[in-house]
Amino acid sequence: MHDPRQAQVTVAPMTAAHRDEALAVLSRAFWPDPVFGYFARSLLHEHHTLPAVFHAFLADAMPFGECTVALAAGRIVGAAAWLPPEGMPRSKGRDLALQARIVRPLLAGRHQITGLGLLDAVGRLHPHDPPHWYLALLGTDPLLQGRGVGGQLLAPVLARADAEGVGAYLETQKERNLVYYRRFGFEVRDEVRRPRAPVVWTMWRDPRPT
Repeated sequence: MHDPRQAQVTVAPMTAAHRDEALAVLSRAFWPDPVFGYFARSLLHEHHTLPAVFHAFLADAMPFGECTVALAAGRIVGAAAWLPPEGMPRSKGRDLALQARIVRPLLAGRHQITGLGLLDAVGRLHPHDPPHWYLALLGTDPLLQGRGVGGQLLAPVLARADAEGVGAYLETQKERNLVYYRRFGFEVRDEVRRPRAPVVWTMWRDPRPT
C-alpha cells in the first residue's frame, strides 16, 4: 500500500463500510480533546469514549447522506459529518436517541454533572433559525493535518450553502481551531464557560455571494 502522505486525496460519500475506519481517524484527529479528557477517568478511557460518542453523531447524521470521507492510497485520512438545513433541529425521537448514545459512555467517567451541564448549555445555543448547515464532525488523520484535507471536506458543503443562501454552524472545544475555521468564513458566535470546565465556542458562517 502506498504512503497516503504522498498520494492524491479525493472526497467521497461515507458508506457503512467506511464507518469504523472513519471513527478511528476522527478519534485520532480529536485526541487529546479538552471536553472528552474532562470526562475521562484516564487516557485509556478517553480513547474508548471518543469513538463511542462519534459513533452516536454518525448514526444521527448518516441517514441524511451528507457525511464524507477523504481517501488517499486506499485509506481514509479524514471525515466530515454534516446535517443539512432540514436535519436541524432534531425531532424529539432523534434527540433522545442521540442523547442516550452519548450519555452512556460519559456517565462512566468523572465530572458528570458539570460536564453534562456544559453539553446541555452548548446544545441550547444551537440556533433554530435561520436555516443552516451544521458541521457535527470534522477530523483529519494527524499524519496529514496541515495539508488541506479538512478544506477539501469543507468545500463542497460550503459551496452548496453559498448557492442556497444559507449559513453554516459548528462548535469547537479547541481554541486553535478558531483561527482555522475563520479561514473559511466562520466567526465566533458564543463562548460557553462553566466553572472548572473546558471552554466551548460556537461559530457561525454567513453565506458568501455566488
